[in-house]
Amino acid sequence: MMTASLSIITTCKGRLEHLKQSLPRMVAQPNCECIVVDYDCPDDTAAWIGENHPQVRVLKVEQAPRFHLARARNLGARAATSEWLAFLDADVLIEPDFASDLSSALRHGRYFRPRPLTRETWGSFVCHRGDFFALEGFDETLEGYGGEDSDLYFRLDHFGCSCAFFDANLLRSIPHDNQLRSAHFEIADIELNRLVNSSYNHIKYDLMRESGQNILPAETRHAIYSEVKTTLVENWRRGKSAGRITITLPIRHVIPVPDGWAIRRHWTFEIAQVSSNAPQSR
Repeated sequence: MMTASLSIITTCKGRLEHLKQSLPRMVAQPNCECIVVDYDCPDDTAAWIGENHPQVRVLKVEQAPRFHLARARNLGARAATSEWLAFLDADVLIEPDFASDLSSALRHGRYFRPRPLTRETWGSFVCHRGDFFALEGFDETLEGYGGEDSDLYFRLDHFGCSCAFFDANLLRSIPHDNQLRSAHFEIADIELNRLVNSSYNHIKYDLMRESGQNILPAETRHAIYSEVKTTLVENWRRGKSAGRITITLPIRHVIPVPDGWAIRRHWTFEIAQVSSNAPQSR
């Protein structure tokens, strides 16, 4: 197999100090292109890149006070020209042989993640552009911290793309605190944001199986997310760690019912905190 080229895609929203360390390592990778999405970065990332790394392609998003990682990554992917897409956060430092080591392992029908996995490198992965766009990339319904990467991995697995691994020693992250992670999100509490996003994802998957659709319509996804977010955030603010979300399902088969009667279907999802000592279902 010939050495495969990579499009290395990263995003920046208030992370220029990290990018100053990570981007030179990305630029140094052989046979790769680098794409940075400046998501209305308050540090004027685009200007710094233009002065220091003019070979890097920069996409500048303006008037976006909230960071939307899923959208930012999708924008970067659409601008990429290589067959393989490598998604890395601005705080991830890669080794000089990152691309060359990966290129010998890349195969269609697989996507690649580091092993062992850590929270800091959870969103680092490589996949074929065809697999990525067949699923419409990241679900831009998801907001804030967490869930957009796990969702994409789930959908890749579900639709026949298997996960393979590369050596986690090829990358490492720059340590930083949760305050920096959530600085440009609407929901500042990371655990609450993760709860909202994971709950939405589970409901979405159930509806995908019920409807037989590989991708739910955008309006359906936005309605579900809005309901989940409103319920859980309001309960959280009232000191409650639980929520109940009811989803109305369409009637899929036309079966006559007596005049004056109707059949309606609803699914109710109960989200509750459990004791740390209680057995966890899998």
